[in-house]
Amino acid sequence: MQEQKKPAPTKEQIIKLSLERFAVPEVLFHPADIGLEEMGLTETIVHAIKQCPSVVQPHLYNNIVITGGTSKFQNFKERVLKGVRSSAPDLFSVNVYRPEDPVIESWKGGQMLSCYPGYSKLRVTKEEYDEHGQNICLERFTDSIV
Repeated sequence: MQEQKKPAPTKEQIIKLSLERFAVPEVLFHPADIGLEEMGLTETIVHAIKQCPSVVQPHLYNNIVITGGTSKFQNFKERVLKGVRSSAPDLFSVNVYRPEDPVIESWKGGQMLSCYPGYSKLRVTKEEYDEHGQNICLERFTDSIV
C-alpha cells in the first residue's frame, strides 16, 4: 500500500470577498456611509476644478486622470466619469483617463517632472521646510497661481 503525500504548504493566503468588493470602493464616492462628513471623490474633483481660474476649467474637466490601484476597481473610471459629468457645466466636455498601468503612473510622472530644468522652483526640500515652515510654500507657490 502506497502512502499518499500531502501537498507542501504554500505561503499564499486566499481571502474570499463578498460584499466587501463593492462596499470598499463605495466609501470613496459616499464617505457618509461610514460616518465621515467629507465630500466624495467626484464631488472633490469638481470642487477642485471650480477653485481654478475659469479659463482653465474646461481643460481640467476634459483631462481628468485617475491613477493608483484603486482606479483598477471594476467600473471605477465609468463611475468617476458619470459623477463628474453630472456636476460639470453642460457646455464642458468631460473625459476621464486611466493609464495602462495606473499603479506606477504617478511615480513615472514625478520622475519626469524631476528631470525638468525648472524643477527646483517647483519643490520645497525638507531642509527648506524645516528652516522656514509653511511660509516657504506660500512664498514659492502663491505667485504661480493664476
